Amino acid sequence: MKRFITLALLGFALTLWFLPVSPLHADDLASGARLHKKFKLLPGKDDDRYEIFIPFEVTAPGRVRVYIDPTGSASGSGEFPRVLLVDARIFEKVDLSTWTKIRYAIVDNALMNYHPTLRLCKEAGLWLREKLDKLLGRDNKPDWYHGSQKINEKTPLVHDVDDKELRKTEGRYLVMLRNGSSGEFHGSVLVSFPGGGWEVEPDLEAAYERKPDLAVEKIELDPDNRVLVTVANRGPGWLHQVRYNREGERVIRLEVEVNGKKEAAVPLAEVDPKYALVSKGAPVTYRTEIRLAEPAHVSAVIDAGDVVSEPDERNNRRRESLTPRAAAAPASGEPGKRVKRDAGGGSAQAQDAVQQSGGGAPDLVAADIFLDNRRRVAVRIENRGAGLPADLYRATPPVQAHLLMNGRSWAYVPLAGLDPAGALRQSGGSAVWTSDHVLREAADITLIVDEGNRLAEGNEENNRLTRRLSP
Repeated sequence: MKRFITLALLGFALTLWFLPVSPLHADDLASGARLHKKFKLLPGKDDDRYEIFIPFEVTAPGRVRVYIDPTGSASGSGEFPRVLLVDARIFEKVDLSTWTKIRYAIVDNALMNYHPTLRLCKEAGLWLREKLDKLLGRDNKPDWYHGSQKINEKTPLVHDVDDKELRKTEGRYLVMLRNGSSGEFHGSVLVSFPGGGWEVEPDLEAAYERKPDLAVEKIELDPDNRVLVTVANRGPGWLHQVRYNREGERVIRLEVEVNGKKEAAVPLAEVDPKYALVSKGAPVTYRTEIRLAEPAHVSAVIDAGDVVSEPDERNNRRRESLTPRAAAAPASGEPGKRVKRDAGGGSAQAQDAVQQSGGGAPDLVAADIFLDNRRRVAVRIENRGAGLPADLYRATPPVQAHLLMNGRSWAYVPLAGLDPAGALRQSGGSAVWTSDHVLREAADITLIVDEGNRLAEGNEENNRLTRRLSP
């Protein structure tokens, strides 16, 4: 009966004290690397503690957070286990080969990736146990010790790594779990730290409340008949920058097929070099090297290898039937004759086509200036007149937009960069261009469309707009 009461009280304490990891705010773990693994702490004794060693590598100064999340029951009695954060200097001298043996456990004489339930060999374990037992009773802690607490603490174990410490540790850190009680504890340990890895068990990631949701929004052709694929993050969760790796088994790829044949497999880092898909917001349009010469069925899938856990996997794929545009004829109507250029270097054919396209003149309008959900400056241009010809996107010098910040020149963006999908070729078309500038303080942003008047328009008075933006 006494044992039953002890077990009941211990279980009740677990429900009161443990803080689950899944509801953590996204911005709390929004940057850096993540390690999230299951653990199982078997019973131990005061003089023979059961210990787990979880190594990880820090690559830059920043904050390390260690969370403990119970996912199972506990039995037995005694004090709660402890979690400690140390660096590899605990082993006195650790060269690269020794660290590699710690980072990659030798189990049953086979080299395999470390697992959180890894225990060091008996000799090393006894040596470390004696060292740690002495540590916990000391007032002055050694340099390799960075904090400890019982695993029933409500808050994470936190340590800030500065540049000086990073040079001394060479980025080699360990989380240690020590159980001296007769109880068995199991759950998961999450470590957030400055680094470049995403080592998360798939079933743990699937349980996250806030997950990204990658989706293929559009498949279309640009003015040169190249395939364009637009991808967006529709989910409430972050797609962390550390997941933009270009190599390895866990690369997130965009794959494109034409008539059932794979023509492209592009890593996410190339599709989205500015990390726009990290959070829910503006879509990204990727221009492939695939050029269609005849009608075809084109399909695209983002995260073809199911690397990312998402709330909706069905929107990762899209299929369209695309028909290429006919090639523009030479200005003279004679095959092979060179196109005459005006005094400014632009194509006279393009200017003539502008006047004739849609039966009138186009009207490019500086429609809006705003901040996206990441506080990046974005602009919207609309065409309220006739459509634009395809070769205008390749004109030299180009039709472009000029941006100013607080009256000072900031950026020039050519038409092909403003509108890679060719939306402004149609009357009523609209294009949004998002910069990589994150606004930190209020500023006056000015947008001037076709500043050099390269384009004859029906209305030249709506090409300029100024807005006061505040983050």
